[in-house]
Amino acid sequence: MKAWLPNLREKAAVPARPAGPVRAAASLTRGHLNDLTKAMGQQMFFWGRDVLHVSGNLLLRHGFEKHESPGLKGTSCYRKAWAGGVIELHGACAGWYPLRPESGIGFLFVRTDRRCYAHREVQPAIPGQYDYDRLVSGDLNLLEPAGRVFSEWLVQYESWICQECGAQHRQECHAMLSRLPAGQPWLSPELALEWLRLFAQGSSVPRAHALRGQRRELRHLPPRNHG
Repeated sequence: MKAWLPNLREKAAVPARPAGPVRAAASLTRGHLNDLTKAMGQQMFFWGRDVLHVSGNLLLRHGFEKHESPGLKGTSCYRKAWAGGVIELHGACAGWYPLRPESGIGFLFVRTDRRCYAHREVQPAIPGQYDYDRLVSGDLNLLEPAGRVFSEWLVQYESWICQECGAQHRQECHAMLSRLPAGQPWLSPELALEWLRLFAQGSSVPRAHALRGQRRELRHLPPRNHG
């Protein structure tokens, strides 16, 4: 699999209009959705580096099954069961798909769109071929639960990566992304995992820039005197 880098020259697709009534108000704001989108963009690069790890393909070690992409020839998809559905990863998109439409709201991130979507699909999207009439990007009440299911898995995966490879692996991935001319690094790996954990838990989630600022302030506090 090739390293997954953002293509900044492609325009975002026009989002589909949400269908049906909304029952509950979302606690997610547009700013939080922007943070989640940036987190996914960074994560796509990280997965690409995991595939190329010196010890072997980390996605396979984590239990993913690899199969040929039905859409973009010469590329691969990785699939794993999760939360009554499946996680599927590809260099062009990543998402969670429920086994049945009534089992939950699915999640999809499309790299070239730089956008997160909610959906009711049970079959993984064909990379590069998206039915935007069946994808919703403008309804936070759908995107919040959809993104939370995927984030729960992502927190579990990133914790496993740290245990298997140590914190240095992700730090090196983040540094490599930062050096790329078209790279768009987000939070540091440590802060990214903290933000994703809060989001997945449904806790009060700070904006990413606020979390970064809080940690910077804590580092500059004088040591406490316990004497």
